[in-house]
Amino acid sequence: MSKIKIQGSSSGTGTLTIQAPTTSTDRTLNIPDSSGTLLDENSSVPAANLTGTVADARISALTASKLTGALPAISGASLTNLPDGGKLLKAAFTNTLQKTGNWTDTSEHTILSLSYTPVSATSTLYITNNLTFQLYGNGNGVNLEIQIHTKEDGATILDGRDLHWNTYATSDQVHFTPSHTASITRPSTNTNARTFTVTLKNEIGNRRIQIGSYYPRFLQILEVEA
Repeated sequence: MSKIKIQGSSSGTGTLTIQAPTTSTDRTLNIPDSSGTLLDENSSVPAANLTGTVADARISALTASKLTGALPAISGASLTNLPDGGKLLKAAFTNTLQKTGNWTDTSEHTILSLSYTPVSATSTLYITNNLTFQLYGNGNGVNLEIQIHTKEDGATILDGRDLHWNTYATSDQVHFTPSHTASITRPSTNTNARTFTVTLKNEIGNRRIQIGSYYPRFLQILEVEA
């Protein structure tokens, strides 16, 4: 059977009293099978002895000065108290052309395409597109009508229609190099995946359109939570 030994200090003069609590229940105090020093509310725990996970409820008033190194991945939806009452949750961008070259038909052609899945069902999507291309005449003085649509899953959400000049040009002379930029906001509504596209249509045939990688263009989506 193990023994309990209480040993006094050879140099101290104070009296150490072990006081029982006021209780009517039997209690058992288990002493660990190791050597060490008992700690009280005034003691400091060595950092090497801190292991495991600290419960969230035990963490308060954590200042920025205590954060060093790389932060873990944090969802934008979890950020609060940002300036101006809004926060950027996610951003997406493309400048990859879906179609290049020349055409004279009046079909609607997809020029840019961007798949996007919102982070939040209550956010706002800020959609911006920019498109630059060239128009060629056919020797007639006419107004050329171009339609540029921004679409969400095939449904038009922004219609940009421009009428251009009334002038003469030889059959293969550049009439105009228009640059079109447009923006629209859309509620995310849900977190379902969707595809945004920018399409270009020449409403009058026999007017050649040319588009290539050397022309500026992009489709951008910013998701913001109020």
